Amino acid sequence: MPTPNAVPPLHGYLPSQAAHTYKAVGRCIYCGSTHQLSDEHIIPLGLGGRLVLPEASCSICSTKTSRFERTCLRTMYGPLRMLYDLPTRRKKGRPETLQLKVKRTEASEWEYVQVAQERYPFLITFPYFEAPGALTVVEKFEATGPVTQRLWIRGASPHHDFHELLQSLAEELGVHSLMPESKAEVSAFCSLLAKIAFSYTVAERGVAVERSGLASIALGENMQNCMHYIGSVEKDEPPSVFLHELSLGHHTRDDSILVRLRLLAKLGTPTYFVVVPSQTHRSMTE
Repeated sequence: MPTPNAVPPLHGYLPSQAAHTYKAVGRCIYCGSTHQLSDEHIIPLGLGGRLVLPEASCSICSTKTSRFERTCLRTMYGPLRMLYDLPTRRKKGRPETLQLKVKRTEASEWEYVQVAQERYPFLITFPYFEAPGALTVVEKFEATGPVTQRLWIRGASPHHDFHELLQSLAEELGVHSLMPESKAEVSAFCSLLAKIAFSYTVAERGVAVERSGLASIALGENMQNCMHYIGSVEKDEPPSVFLHELSLGHHTRDDSILVRLRLLAKLGTPTYFVVVPSQTHRSMTE
């Protein structure tokens, strides 16, 4: 069976993100509430994020963002976080074995067997998108929910070459073939990108982002116009020296803020762009 390209498997391979705490906001950046405020990790702590925006999320909005963050961290990137020992508040709860899909003979049905975590062939996935609709020259962009036609996929496992591991595991388990699996939770991932871009814009530009379509996506709510704001570069890119890449620019056609975002860039992951429309941000001093 064809196998994906491999990423380096060693613990300690990923660098740490430089820690920075911004000025406290004093109200929820998503809804404007001033009650029960908590700090917002711009990139989730579970992905090694160390950029903190204090007093920026109320308890209601924090609950909403936590749902899709938890989906991404546990479902899409749970194996990756175990592999690279990324932060978790429940380290003792990490499983010692994981299910691997195998065929015992060429004619048999697929079934699952337990494999020790340190021998497990992990798959790491990121969805590719087209350019954000807001950046295209099309006059009327058709509203589109989260969708992808192609995935960036890499294989990794602790202390083993990924391709050699697949062969040795098949021999060790006495099976004909095996199928590593991974889930791409595209909707949750789009909300994660929107939330990162949303909070980073507030932190860096000192603006209060008004309730908008992008805000709804950042809360995991109305995703219908998702691809108007979010897109990516669909090409292979070299690994970065940084854990994450995050920067701001302006779209030349208007005053929209364009957030460039690359999660786990050290692994050679795709670059994403999120458009923060000009009509949705204003000075926090106004």
